[in-house]
Formats: sequence, C-alpha cells, structure tokens
Amino acid sequence: MNVTEKVNQPITKKIEEQRFEFVLYINNNIICQRYFNIYDFNEDSIKSLELKEMMDNIASMGNGGFGGMGIIPNYLKQKSLNYLWDNYNPYSIQNDESYKAPAKKGDVFKFEFKVDKRSACEIEFPNDFFTLNPKVNIDIREIIPSIMTEIRQSLNQKNYTIIEY
Repeated sequence: MNVTEKVNQPITKKIEEQRFEFVLYINNNIICQRYFNIYDFNEDSIKSLELKEMMDNIASMGNGGFGGMGIIPNYLKQKSLNYLWDNYNPYSIQNDESYKAPAKKGDVFKFEFKVDKRSACEIEFPNDFFTLNPKVNIDIREIIPSIMTEIRQSLNQKNYTIIEY
C-alpha cells in the first residue's frame, strides 16, 4: 500500500482589520461592541449632517418633531413593557412591597460610533424611562443587524450635506 503523507503546513489566514466599530455603554461600562466593514464608504460622511441623523435614528430619545425614539431606546421600551406585563397580576392586590423597583436613577447609556479606532460621534440617553436593570437585563443581540444596517445605509451614500466646523 502506497501512502502519501500530507505536509502539515500552518494555514495563515490574513485577518482583515475592520475599520468601523460601534459600542454601547452603560455608565462607561461596555454592554455591546461590534466591529464591521462598510463597503463603498464615503469619507465625506464623517463630517456630514447625515451622520447626526444616523445617530438620532439609532439612539435618540426624541427623534424628530413628534418625540419618536431611536432603535435602541425603542427596543428597551418594548423590553420594559414586556417585563411589566409579565410581572403584573390583576388578581392580586398590588402593594409597594410586591413592586420591583426600576433601575437606579442616574444610569446613562452611551452609543459611540468609531472609525479607525477614533470616535466619530457619540450620543447619550438616560435609563430613567426604562424598568430594566442595566447590569442584568440588557441584551441587544436582536437589534444588532438593524443597527448595522442603519449605519451602512447612512454612510455609503454618494452625496452628503457637509457641516463646516
């Protein structure tokens, strides 16, 4: 029997460094961090009005003139409502001891977008409106594709409204 031996050479994969990153913090502690690429990225978008609009669409508490919320606050609001309905019992008397207190006041979320490891922009919003404990109940994995889609669609356009500093 003729057996040929394969030469075991180490496989060297070139890991492409990804230029873009977003980070969600609570009180300066990282909750979620993702690295990604944007194809057809337009460098003019970093100094554009559309970048501010993108941040509002993702993490603003008062998006637009009607007080709409961005993707992350809207998701946290839905999670808070689910939590309240799951813990509501219409057949028992609700007293102060049975109510689970919401998260401590003063917690602040911060969403930051980075290009080449430098902060391009960030936006903050308070946790005062949500009944979630940020150290236990925050899981945004469901909305990460929506966040990345919003970023990619906003930053690969051809024309931008440039803001002069």
